[in-house]
Amino acid sequence: MKTRALRTLVKIASEGSFVQSAEQLGITLSALSMQMKALEAELGVALFDRSHRPPRLTPLGAAVVAEARVLLAREDRLLELCRPSDALVGHFKLGFVTTAAVRLLPDFLRAAQEAAPLANFAVETGLSAVLQEKVLNGQIDAAVVTDADGLPPRLSSSVLRREPFVFAAHDDLMAGGLEGLMAHHTFFHFMPDTGIGKLIARAMLDQARPEGVRSIVLDDLEAIMECVAAGLGFTLLPVPDVERYLTRSVRTLPAPDGLERKLVLAVMRDGALASREAALRALFETP
Repeated sequence: MKTRALRTLVKIASEGSFVQSAEQLGITLSALSMQMKALEAELGVALFDRSHRPPRLTPLGAAVVAEARVLLAREDRLLELCRPSDALVGHFKLGFVTTAAVRLLPDFLRAAQEAAPLANFAVETGLSAVLQEKVLNGQIDAAVVTDADGLPPRLSSSVLRREPFVFAAHDDLMAGGLEGLMAHHTFFHFMPDTGIGKLIARAMLDQARPEGVRSIVLDDLEAIMECVAAGLGFTLLPVPDVERYLTRSVRTLPAPDGLERKLVLAVMRDGALASREAALRALFETP
């Protein structure tokens, strides 16, 4: 029996969803379903009650998951004992802040296939604060997050990217420059409770903006840039996020005081990846 299918089973049990599990494991939903059907055939039991949507673990399936967690923990421990102290070998769980995953994850996975073929990475996305907490709790081994407030002392951090911010607006709104934007036009604010959002909120406090001029909070970068491209207002975002959705009609202005976003790799100082942090970081530096 291959433990890969057991790891998939444990992931489904943790997430409660075939769809989310497939996304985080980087496989198709059909491939994940086939894995589970093959495992059920090998064990000769039904692990899931498929009369429910989404499918639920049967009582026996839940018991198998409990045993699988013990078995997989022992496998990880065995690999830990046998692998070189600085080599990326075995199974690791990584988190990516959602706004950076679209840019960093493809190159990371490509580099991992070439430079760390004996490592298996499970990936999830989320908000910086949530991912930091998961690293602290041991739910994931490391995370790429926005460093807006500094990381907790138990986490080490390596800066992977420094991304300057820019204001972006439709050309028709730029006649009065930044002062005109602040005085007259709607501001599209990315979620203030996120790492990016906190940096934006602090920067906007320093701007002279009349009371009553509207701001709209959105949780989607593409939606913000579509509104900006339509001439409905302006925004403040890191350069890569603006450039990804930039159109010919949109112009940018530099943010004041060198405002920038730091994307950092957060790792527990005494965790499984502590001695392998340099090797992991190198996967983000591969061109």
